[in-house]
Amino acid sequence: MKNRSLHLFILFILGLFCLSSCDFFNDKPAPAAKVVTDTMVIVKDSIINAGHFDSIPVGFYQGMLPCRNCEAIQRTILFSSDEHFTMEELELGKSIPAKRTEGTWEHDKGKFLLYLNNKVLAQYRLTKDSLINLENNGSRIPDSMSRQYVLFKKNTAPENPAWRQKATEGVDILGIGSDPFWSVEIDNQKFILFKLATAAKPVIVPIEKPSVAKDSMVYSITTEGGSPLKISVSPGFCNDGIGDHLYEYRMKVWYRGQLYKGCAVKLNAAAHE
Repeated sequence: MKNRSLHLFILFILGLFCLSSCDFFNDKPAPAAKVVTDTMVIVKDSIINAGHFDSIPVGFYQGMLPCRNCEAIQRTILFSSDEHFTMEELELGKSIPAKRTEGTWEHDKGKFLLYLNNKVLAQYRLTKDSLINLENNGSRIPDSMSRQYVLFKKNTAPENPAWRQKATEGVDILGIGSDPFWSVEIDNQKFILFKLATAAKPVIVPIEKPSVAKDSMVYSITTEGGSPLKISVSPGFCNDGIGDHLYEYRMKVWYRGQLYKGCAVKLNAAAHE
């Protein structure tokens, strides 16, 4: 009898627990669903490698084009914001100077047209960091061959932050070369500074007015020790062999019987006069 009473008492307690538990869960609002935002961003490989983007093709673009009579044609175009361009075409495998062309460009319905003497020289389409050649000298380039006529965006020398700082310090022309490393700073109001990695100290000489020829500007100075220092700056696209920057000018330095060849950038407007 006692066992039966105990058994009924346990059932009664369990029943009360069940009722209170059910009321608890029925009265409590369901927790709001937690929304987790996926932060992973999928970027196409072409965009990752694109680097710099422009709505207009200002700066340097370079690529290799097919050539029937040479290894390839290296085409380099410098687009200016004033709608002028300079193009150099170098036939690889031949010891001849690059062909240089200057003209104007315009943006027309998604295409960029290059003009030479008011005649369309070439048509391009800007895609991310690349220029796709659509037409060349009046001949349309088939889509199947478009990959062979692509020019890629290149770094332009004046965009270097260190060189922009030099411009604020009064440096008008900066030259650089390698093997061995050397550099030149020309302040047209004060001095010329020539640094050579193999020399113990730099050469600093007062500025003198350069002689200007049709295609070059030449500084000729005698140092304190009596050694002649001659520096020429001339138009011509150039890669210094150190970084990925392209320059609009070439520089040659003659010092103590040695010739040093490299690149130059004109940092201030006065240096272009």
